[in-house]
Amino acid sequence: MYNDLDFYLAANTAKGFYSLFDELYDPFGGWRAYILKGGPGTGKSSMMKAIAAACAKEGLVPERIWCSSDPQSLDALIFHDVKICVADGTPPHTVEPKFPGAVETLVNLGGFWDAEKLFQRRKSIIGLTAECASLHKRCARFLLAAESLDRDVKRIAAACVDLEKLARYASRLAGRKFGAPRGRVGTESRRFLGAVTPKGTDFFEDTVTRLCTDVMIAEDEYGAVSSLLLSDLRRYALGNGLDVISCPCVLDPDGPPEHLFVPETGFGIVTCKSFHRFDFPGAQKVRYARFTDTAGLRERKCRVNFSLRTEKELLEEAVVSMRNALELHDKLEELYVDAMDFTKVEEAGRRIAAEIVASCG
Repeated sequence: MYNDLDFYLAANTAKGFYSLFDELYDPFGGWRAYILKGGPGTGKSSMMKAIAAACAKEGLVPERIWCSSDPQSLDALIFHDVKICVADGTPPHTVEPKFPGAVETLVNLGGFWDAEKLFQRRKSIIGLTAECASLHKRCARFLLAAESLDRDVKRIAAACVDLEKLARYASRLAGRKFGAPRGRVGTESRRFLGAVTPKGTDFFEDTVTRLCTDVMIAEDEYGAVSSLLLSDLRRYALGNGLDVISCPCVLDPDGPPEHLFVPETGFGIVTCKSFHRFDFPGAQKVRYARFTDTAGLRERKCRVNFSLRTEKELLEEAVVSMRNALELHDKLEELYVDAMDFTKVEEAGRRIAAEIVASCG
C-alpha cells in the first residue's frame, strides 16, 4: 500500500527544522532499523540507492524518503512488507537507537574514513558547517515571516466562510468516500508531500497518482476553507476506522493537513495554491468560493493581496537560502569524499540489502 512512494520526513518550516523521523518505524511492532552514521559525503544516500535497487530486483520496493535540503539525496528507505527501514541518522534529523541490537543496527560509516585527513581539514569543515547552519536558520526566518502573513490571510478568509454549509458538505463527502464505520479507530501517518528546497517549493505529484484513483483538488488561495474541510475529512476517516496519511504545510507543520490520503479507499484530496498548482486529469475540484462570502472578502482585497504577494516573495527568498546552503554543503562533502574508502561502504550496503532480502524467507 505504501510502497513505491516518495515523501519528505523532515523540512525547514516556520518552526525551524521540523522532523517526523520518529514515525520511521515502530520499535514495538516487530520492526528492524538500520541507522547510518557518518558525515556529509560519506556515501549514505548512495548506499541507500544501491540497497533500493538491489531489493527491487527481488520484488521489494520501498517507500522513499528524500532530503529536502538536497532533493537528489535519500534520507531513508521504508520496506513496509518486511518491516525494515534504513535511515540516515545524522543531524539535523538525528535518529538514535531505542533498543540497540534488538531493534536497531548501527552502521558506522565513520569507520571507513581517514580521520587524519579530516583532522587536517577541520577548520574548513567547521567553518562550512557553521555557514550552512546559518543559511538554514535564515530560511526558517523567512518561512516564519511568511507564516505570519499566511495566518493573517486565513483569519480574514475564515470570517467569511459559511461554516454550517461547509460542515454539511464535509459530512456528505465523507459518507460517499469512506462508507460505514469499521468498528475501530484508524491510524495516522504524517509525511511532507512538499517542502521548500533548493530547486523551489517542490511536491511529489507522482505520489498522489500512485496512492489515489480518486483525487480531489481543493482550490483555495486563502487556506481557510481547505483547512477546515481537510480537518473534517481526516476526523471522519479516522472515526470510520480508515488509516490516513496526513501531509502538513511547512508554514504550519503542527496545524491541519494541507493534503490528505486514505489509501484503503484510493481517495486523496490536495490543496492547490499559487505556489503549488495541481492539475490531475479527471480530478474533481472544490472551490473556496462555494463556501465563502466573496463580497465580504473583496472588501479586504487590498490587504489580502498584499499579504499573498509578500508571502510569495518570502518563500522565494527561503528557496534562495536553501540553494546557497546546498552549494556550501557540496563543498563540505568534497572534503569528506577523498577521505573515504567507498569500497567498504559498498560492501556494507550489499550486506544490508542481502539481509533485507533474506528477511522475506
